[in-house]
Amino acid sequence: MNLVDSFITDKDGNIKDVIIAYDTFKKIESLLLDTGLGKAIEEASYEEDYSLEEAKIIIHEIDDGSV
Repeated sequence: MNLVDSFITDKDGNIKDVIIAYDTFKKIESLLLDTGLGKAIEEASYEEDYSLEEAKIIIHEIDDGSV
């Protein structure tokens, strides 16, 4: 599978940019976003749960600068 359609090079022939098809870009973007979302969900699953009242107290303490 060839992802790259063409390259943009500088005057010395060094590759500076890569051109890919828009459909390919959207697939890559979707995979990256899904991976990031998956990591965020995984990290959040390890966080402690708080009741509404506990959350209000924490937010109040943050607003007061005592945390």
